[in-house]
Amino acid sequence: MSNGRYKSIEHRVAANGSKNRISVPIFVNPRPSDLISPLPEVLASGEKAVYKQVLYSDYVKHFFRKAHDGKSTIELAKI
Repeated sequence: MSNGRYKSIEHRVAANGSKNRISVPIFVNPRPSDLISPLPEVLASGEKAVYKQVLYSDYVKHFFRKAHDGKSTIELAKI
C-alpha cells in the first residue's frame, strides 16, 4: 500500500524460559475479493508503482503454498 516507502519488520520473539508468556494475535485483512495495490495517494505525485494490483485471495494462496521464508511472498506483486 505504501509502494515500498514503509518497510515492515520480521516479527521475532525472544522467549524467556523462566516466565510464562501469553500472545494474543489480531489479524486485520482485506476481503478475499479485494484488490491490493499501492494507494492512489502514494502515487499521486507521479511516483511509479513498484507493485502491481493483486487479488488478495491470490496473495494469501501464494503465501500458504510455499515454505514460510520471511518476506519473499511480496515478490509475487513486484513489477
